[in-house]
Amino acid sequence: MIQINLLPPEHRPRTGTPVARFAAIVVGVVMVLASGGVFAYTRFIALANAHDIRLVKENEVRAKEALRDHSLRLAAELDGFEKRREAIQKITRARTLWSRKLDQFFDIVTSQTTKETFHVWLDSVEAPSQLAAGRRLPGRTAGARAKAVVPAGELKLSGFLAMESDAEAPALLSSFHKALTGDPENTGRPTEFFADFMSINNPNIEMLRETNRRPNEAELVPPRVGAFNYELKLHPLEVPKAPAGKGARGSTPAAGR
Repeated sequence: MIQINLLPPEHRPRTGTPVARFAAIVVGVVMVLASGGVFAYTRFIALANAHDIRLVKENEVRAKEALRDHSLRLAAELDGFEKRREAIQKITRARTLWSRKLDQFFDIVTSQTTKETFHVWLDSVEAPSQLAAGRRLPGRTAGARAKAVVPAGELKLSGFLAMESDAEAPALLSSFHKALTGDPENTGRPTEFFADFMSINNPNIEMLRETNRRPNEAELVPPRVGAFNYELKLHPLEVPKAPAGKGARGSTPAAGR
């Protein structure tokens, strides 16, 4: 049945929005506002904070990288100084200080370190010019650790031993030889003078007679003298090998003594 309300509008009863529709509208408005708020917070606050945090962290990373690089440079310099110190110590230990070595020899000759007295005078002393042990060769790379063992040369001594008779020559030469090198049968270790040497030639003495003396030896006292010659080989040196190729130029070590 159809009902028709013939009352004028001002006398008709008012009807409100349906609850379901109102609730749907309210929920939609709330969701739109919430989405706008989340977007505004994320875009203008959270993102800005994240950007600031990122800048701070990047600055910290750059600062720490600078500290790391500086620390690595210091460590490299320290390693370089340590290697130089070790090289200097090796060179110092390997090199023969000839002033000290000759002083030790003359102490033996003048009988200051031996119980037995020797009447010795020298004709010649020839010291070698040795290689600089452990010297860094031009063109040597960090991985080239190989070393070459090279001869260090010989100390050559010649002179005369004075004695009362020819019969004293063998015993006197033997005593002088032991005074130079040490007595392995008793001490088992070399003398301080002989410690830097690897070997010595066999002792030999040539008695000088009146007929084969040189003019400036005619007035020698005592009248019996024997000429001796010693050749003492130094311990070999370890010298770094230069790498093969273009970088090997200039690999000739310099004389260092």
